[in-house]
Amino acid sequence: MTVLVTGGAGYIGSHIVKTLGKAGHELLIYDNLSTGHAWAVLSCRLVKGDFADTTLLSDVLSAFRPEAVMHFAASIQVEESVREPLIYYRNNVVNTVNLLEAMVRHGIGNFIYSSTAAVYGIPEKIPVDETAPLNPINPYGTSKVMVERILHDMFRAHDFRYIALRYFNVAGA
Repeated sequence: MTVLVTGGAGYIGSHIVKTLGKAGHELLIYDNLSTGHAWAVLSCRLVKGDFADTTLLSDVLSAFRPEAVMHFAASIQVEESVREPLIYYRNNVVNTVNLLEAMVRHGIGNFIYSSTAAVYGIPEKIPVDETAPLNPINPYGTSKVMVERILHDMFRAHDFRYIALRYFNVAGA
């Protein structure tokens, strides 16, 4: 399968790229390298780009023609989101909308979204499951809820399939 991995030079994205590459998928990484590292992309092509550059994004989708997009690119620091909320709404919401619009134009209807457990805010019960109410308490969590709602609307309006992955604390070796 051909897969565009956004944020593929970051922590989670680079591990996904490594796993998908070993499984034989054809991958292209799209990352602005604001927090990711080019050295983390070991076995596939990296395009340095931002989703605000809709021309580059469209050109990349047109040339690569992915069957699916895995979206790991986002601003993720909770404390920063409280100090600078507009950065989070622009990057996490507006730039994701840019990506989704480009996907619709290019007929790409498979999407995996890297969300967060911050969408739950302070949970009413523990353990938390997917049926818990979405009640974020910071702009980071709110930006992720906004995108999840957009994805739901995309599913209803287009031939569009998605899943949102809600992580708690991601850790590794």
